[in-house]
Amino acid sequence: MRKWSCAGLSMLAAYVLIATSCQEAKRAYVVAQDLEAPMYVTAPAGDVRLFIVQRAGTIAIRHNGVVLPTPFLDIRAQVGTTGEGGLLGLAFPSNYENSGQFYVFYSNTAGRSVLSRFVRSSTDPNRADPASERVLLTLVPPGTNHKGGTIAFSPADGYLYVGVGDGGNRANARDPNSLLGKMLRLDVSGGAASGYAIPSTNPFAGPDGVRDEIWAFGFRNPFRFSFDRANGDLWIGDVGENAVEEIDYEPAGAGGRDYGWPTHEGTACYQPDATHPCDDPANPTRYAFPVAQYTHAEGCSITGGVVSRGSSSFVAGDYLFADFCSGRVWALRGGSRVELTTRLASESLAGIAAISEDGFGDVYLSQLSTGRIWRVR
Repeated sequence: MRKWSCAGLSMLAAYVLIATSCQEAKRAYVVAQDLEAPMYVTAPAGDVRLFIVQRAGTIAIRHNGVVLPTPFLDIRAQVGTTGEGGLLGLAFPSNYENSGQFYVFYSNTAGRSVLSRFVRSSTDPNRADPASERVLLTLVPPGTNHKGGTIAFSPADGYLYVGVGDGGNRANARDPNSLLGKMLRLDVSGGAASGYAIPSTNPFAGPDGVRDEIWAFGFRNPFRFSFDRANGDLWIGDVGENAVEEIDYEPAGAGGRDYGWPTHEGTACYQPDATHPCDDPANPTRYAFPVAQYTHAEGCSITGGVVSRGSSSFVAGDYLFADFCSGRVWALRGGSRVELTTRLASESLAGIAAISEDGFGDVYLSQLSTGRIWRVR
């Protein structure tokens, strides 16, 4: 690995490396800016391009150091941005190179949450066919908030997971007949013209009074979740209400859990009822309690992140997450929180809407408030 001298560091100015001296060189640098409300970045496995989800309804591509002038996908005419709406999620299946199929999650102009499949152009790999949309699922949240938004394929089982918020009504998180406030698991392998199927191994598949799509219960707003690409473990940042922000962890394959909302906010007893009493967090017989949490003394809205498995030795194996309001960024390392904020940048990191990965596992921060994409190096 090349070691940069102080003189060599100055050559990185074109990448907007934030540094005041060689000894104080920051660990994040801007790779794209002047974007329109970037919400999320991702890429197919092994793809050198970076796909940038923008809230109003476009997906841009950064390739060879520049953002291409023509969007990969433009569905602005059908995307609504009222409240917490917008184009929120993007996922590529493992066979994307051959199939050309990809998936998006967005709020439409009527305020409904939509999961759709699109197909890449047959003539231009940097363009998608907007007319190829196949709507797979439409949800009707009661309000304009708590949409969820992340969709991702598990490297352990290949199924598509969808994180859905409670839509502003806490009762939805407990309701077995509602898909709101849940983690869903869907089999979308049927082809471009098909819908989705229910995996036979879903924990509630069958006649048990619970929607078959449900993988897990008890979420307020699992806005950003991810899979550890090394082992398929699931990490979920669930946005709190008045007091506590939480990180939930689930080993690969451990479906059927209840993560406690609204009986609990984090580990605190919040809104129990006769059939959903609070349990002692030291003896979690009923609920899956968070592996980490913080109070609103440190922020107000968690942005869940990823386990770093890319080229950065700085955060190798750490789970990175941020607070949208305060701009603080942490690593969960060996069960302890380590704050990285000032080590990453010497300017505010408030407004981080996603911490996600490219096609090789390197970590990026999507800063909604400034229109920038940062890379952790």
